[in-house]
Amino acid sequence: MSVRVVVVVHSDRGTTRQLGDAVVRGVQAAGGDATLVDVGDVDWDALARADAVVFGSPTYLGSVSGRFKQFMDDSSERAWAAGAWRDKVAATFTVSASPSGDKLFALQQLVVFAAQHGMLWVGLDLFPGLAAEAPNRLGSYLGAMAAVPVGGALPQADLDTAAHLGQRVATVAARWAAGRPAAPSGVHPASQDWALPPAERPPLPDGLQRVNLRTLMARPERFEHHLVVVATLGGAQLEAVTASEPLAFAHVNRTDEYAAALPTGDPRLGALRFLTLLSDPASGEDVGRIKHGEGDLVLHPQGLLHWPGRLRPPYRSFPFPPGARRARLSLVLCGSQDLGPGARPIAVPPGRADDVKAYGEAPVPFGLADLQRAAPGPSPRSPGPCCRWSRAGRAGVRGWLLVLAGDAPLFPGDLVRIPAGAALSVERGLLLAGAVEPDPPPPSWDALPQPAFAPAEDAPPGALPVEVGPLVFEATDDPEVMRVSGEGVSAEVPRKWAARMLFRVGLHGLRLGYLETYGGLFWDDRGGHRIGLRGRPVAELRRGRWCRRSSGCTGRWRRRATGSGCRTDAQAISARSASPSAPRAVAKASRSSTCERRWSQVIRPSLQASAASAACCSARGRSAFARGWSAVWTEPRATAAAAMSSSSRRSATTSPRGPPGRRPRQPRW
Repeated sequence: MSVRVVVVVHSDRGTTRQLGDAVVRGVQAAGGDATLVDVGDVDWDALARADAVVFGSPTYLGSVSGRFKQFMDDSSERAWAAGAWRDKVAATFTVSASPSGDKLFALQQLVVFAAQHGMLWVGLDLFPGLAAEAPNRLGSYLGAMAAVPVGGALPQADLDTAAHLGQRVATVAARWAAGRPAAPSGVHPASQDWALPPAERPPLPDGLQRVNLRTLMARPERFEHHLVVVATLGGAQLEAVTASEPLAFAHVNRTDEYAAALPTGDPRLGALRFLTLLSDPASGEDVGRIKHGEGDLVLHPQGLLHWPGRLRPPYRSFPFPPGARRARLSLVLCGSQDLGPGARPIAVPPGRADDVKAYGEAPVPFGLADLQRAAPGPSPRSPGPCCRWSRAGRAGVRGWLLVLAGDAPLFPGDLVRIPAGAALSVERGLLLAGAVEPDPPPPSWDALPQPAFAPAEDAPPGALPVEVGPLVFEATDDPEVMRVSGEGVSAEVPRKWAARMLFRVGLHGLRLGYLETYGGLFWDDRGGHRIGLRGRPVAELRRGRWCRRSSGCTGRWRRRATGSGCRTDAQAISARSASPSAPRAVAKASRSSTCERRWSQVIRPSLQASAASAACCSARGRSAFARGWSAVWTEPRATAAAAMSSSSRRSATTSPRGPPGRRPRQPRW
């Protein structure tokens, strides 16, 4: 089979380029396709698509040249972090003025460089040449060496050595590509390295129902930051989410929220560590941080902004080469009502004190549990993140079990519905249990819910400026940044992350509480619908109120609005959410006009092409979300424990504070 080889060189006097041309001829002689590029004109996408990469640099003072080293440093962001060159064949060549010139150190430097990228090294298979005109006359095995005095010509033997290296690289790359297992079919490219359960497994006994979260969230139709409701119990729900990029915003929860980064079977993801920052929503100042990794359960306390993976200025999105995205998988337990903080059964375990840090003297409610290694709790009446689960004899034990470790027919990542009286034993698991029967499996088990309108970054690009109340959204010289201003103040906001945040708002039917993205742009639907800048002008969005477009608004759009101008996406769905048919608002949005989707289009930079954020909660999911929650997290060979409960039973359209004269009770552990 024909392989693609890219030869990357830096050449001051043309000598290294001559060797690169010889490598290209060798690749072509072996039936491969080769391209020679200079380090100053690198196509990173072409490198990501190549089967092999050959590096060529002169040896200066025992090292690669400065310009080639700059290319190596640049690759840390453009290729290394995404694993774009992993399992590609690599080789190298170098040249100096003297027979030695310490060229070996330059070759060793490039070997280490390739190893850090996870590449497969190919050296020379030639014996040392015994004559000056013989190939490999300098006796190198690690890569091709050449020596030419200043002003002299390259010996033909050195050119022949470089050509042989090209042939060898093409041959080895073709052999490796032919034997490499094909990417699994029916799996999202960003999940192709996940360990998935067998396609055919025997059913579970006793009426138990099961779905594997890895299989569900690896479906090819999902998109970036796709959030899916996978289970509901009373007013609590479990949400599975995949992401290859940091979250675009900070969030103040309606309740305490627990998030677990689940193992996927991809060893590269398992080694990653995450940083979640907790901030004061009034001032925006950070009050603490949590370092956590795969298998950790983290508390996002109500009343504080939590922001997993916040970027540093200038908040640029990560440049993923083609096929280089790798998605993480998380599971989130949350509620929809303003219940206030409940009992918090997890604390920082011994040996993990350095993973949490408060930035001031005020206490911060940190919660961190290691689901992979934590010991079980002493009893169901004294629950921790883990509780013993002895077979099924306890009355009233019912809920949802996430399998972390267990024997066949179970598989890590299985989510099992446990009705009353059912029996199941696992080595290690996480249980959401309650005094009520768990709801039936949601429709997401059969098909992932798709957004009712185009994801923010998939929609056609819109145009700025846009006016919303006292706020003006304007373009800047940077196509990835917009300026938000009003009443004499302004802030620069990344358009991509603002689009991600507002897309999520629309998908959740404008019921997310308080969100804030970079630059201080926020959304707040607690007691109304507001958008603005932190501590600065606020636009109150109400039914029948519309934004003004400074330009480009057609008469058709104006006639569809009750005032002048166009609807924003958020306003259009807000009007529907306030109606008695609120649970069907998102479904109706798919039939809305172009103007109703305009908000996400306007703030999307035209050059962004990555897939967008999360799927919306279904109407049924939002309804179950608000019925009052009853839940407890448990772990290891154990099922269940008593649960926290609430008497609230309300529909999704009921005010979060409940009907008059009735306030939701605090959850009890």
